[in-house]
Amino acid sequence: INLDQLEGFSPKAEVTPETLAEARLIRDPRKPIVILGRGDVEVALTVKAHRVSSGARAKIEAAGGSIEIIA
Repeated sequence: INLDQLEGFSPKAEVTPETLAEARLIRDPRKPIVILGRGDVEVALTVKAHRVSSGARAKIEAAGGSIEIIA
């Protein structure tokens, strides 16, 4: 998943595999989620994913968001 795909989430939203599936950005919430840095994020999001690229991490944190790595 790239950052530009997360634009539809509201500020302070929690982005999880389940919410990504509800938004039809992924098909199976049981598969590992990787957040990549293409695009920008303008709102603070709480992102829960299996892996996050360093570029995506920097952009999410710069927007006031946070990241939680899940197993």
